[in-house]
Amino acid sequence: MSDLVSEYLTYDYRCTFRGVPGVHHDPDDYPMFWTVKVKGRVWDDEDEGDGKEVTVGEAELYVVPDAGIIDLFQTLDAVNQEVANIGEMLLVNRPDLIHEMSLGWDLLILSWLKVVPRFCGNKLGHSMLKAVLSTIGRSPARVIIEAAPPLTDNGPMEGIPEYLGRKAALRRYWKSFVFQPAHGDYLVFDDMADGTD
Repeated sequence: MSDLVSEYLTYDYRCTFRGVPGVHHDPDDYPMFWTVKVKGRVWDDEDEGDGKEVTVGEAELYVVPDAGIIDLFQTLDAVNQEVANIGEMLLVNRPDLIHEMSLGWDLLILSWLKVVPRFCGNKLGHSMLKAVLSTIGRSPARVIIEAAPPLTDNGPMEGIPEYLGRKAALRRYWKSFVFQPAHGDYLVFDDMADGTD
């Protein structure tokens, strides 16, 4: 099969949220949880028709509306441990990242974004994140991602060279999207500055 044609990517966005968003909402339900599934079309050398639809990747993310004017720690702590850790990082280690959000800007937390291995190597992850920011994330002041491969149930991975290599590659990949170090494995993208071009 030939290479994927990026103009034919199709995004399926799903939001899970109870009630109507607002600053007086229950912290347990406040962040909007989004899943994104991405499909594309590929063509065989002999195929002159519509091609074949294939899965390209997927992502999960949270949008916290008006993150600067709510109790951010209580809200993020109510979601899950992964998101609570981001709240702790923002409030304890990098409060400067949320100080400018006091005007009601949104916070976008990218839990993960995966590209199907056969399509890796041509920055489709960048294209996917640009699409997410252009649709779901139209008003975030900050985008946070933990640039570390997922841990396995096989115990600590921190000292294993293969894991460290994958983590370094992941950090380089997201830094090429203009993410900057925040704290530890966390990276931040400041959407108020235009760095996606």
